[in-house]
Amino acid sequence: MNPLPQITITYEDLAILSALVPQAMAAGRYAAASRLADELHRAHVVEAAQAPQDCLFLHVPGQYLEERSGAVREVTLVPGRGSAAVGLVSVLSPVGTALLGLSAGQRTGWLDPRGKPRMLRLLRVHHHDRANAKRPATEPRP
Repeated sequence: MNPLPQITITYEDLAILSALVPQAMAAGRYAAASRLADELHRAHVVEAAQAPQDCLFLHVPGQYLEERSGAVREVTLVPGRGSAAVGLVSVLSPVGTALLGLSAGQRTGWLDPRGKPRMLRLLRVHHHDRANAKRPATEPRP
């Protein structure tokens, strides 16, 4: 497996996601909580005003390529439950955790439950004015 790419998150997202880790643990989602905690520990954290425009943060739409299948997907990372039908991907899912904080052009991978490598590449971020980012009014809870 290739070395992990550098990721960037905002202090705002760090606060939200740090609270999500113990919630996921309490719900018995140990692997998901561990993956997210690992990513938060290695992330470069910045103020929202200094956040790179090509990084994928919570509630910001982006597009990625799943390299094994060749599928290109439009997604928005959310801290709650995802909904593939509307392109919401939970940051607790393997794909969501992998996408968190990536910059356009970066790729990363993980092993799926069968031990097979999965790779994705963030193609673009549909950026975003963080101050005016629309958060879903009825976003599902974890």
